[in-house]
Amino acid sequence: MSEIPEEAAERVLGYIREATELDANGQTAEAEALFRPLVEEFPQSSLVHSYMCWILSRAGKHRDAIEHGRVAVKLSPESELSSVMLFRTLWGAGEHALAFEEMKRLEKHGHSEEYARMMQEWNEETGKESREDAASEPIE
Repeated sequence: MSEIPEEAAERVLGYIREATELDANGQTAEAEALFRPLVEEFPQSSLVHSYMCWILSRAGKHRDAIEHGRVAVKLSPESELSSVMLFRTLWGAGEHALAFEEMKRLEKHGHSEEYARMMQEWNEETGKESREDAASEPIE
């Protein structure tokens, strides 16, 4: 949150909580409307772009979501949160190969506990062969 002035940090966190609650109550459009001004106010914040990515993805606006996710990882290339949100958005949009590329990109910066947990869960559910098939799936 270093891109957000200290005096605005609580407000931004409040908006994140409120957007999360709105989405949980099926009010994704309201969450998006709530969050758009933050993107305009803090265009250099990877955290704000990451959550905008998540909100847009939940609204099914995958292309816009991916754009915000890419901005977030560009602003903060070592951010696990930004990377995982972009990964999940890419995956949800059916861009499996690009999602794995994002995972590999972050691995160059160090170990990710979240990706390790996701892969462990996935391996337990699908097995190694299914994972390799998904990673080589063509993007439509």
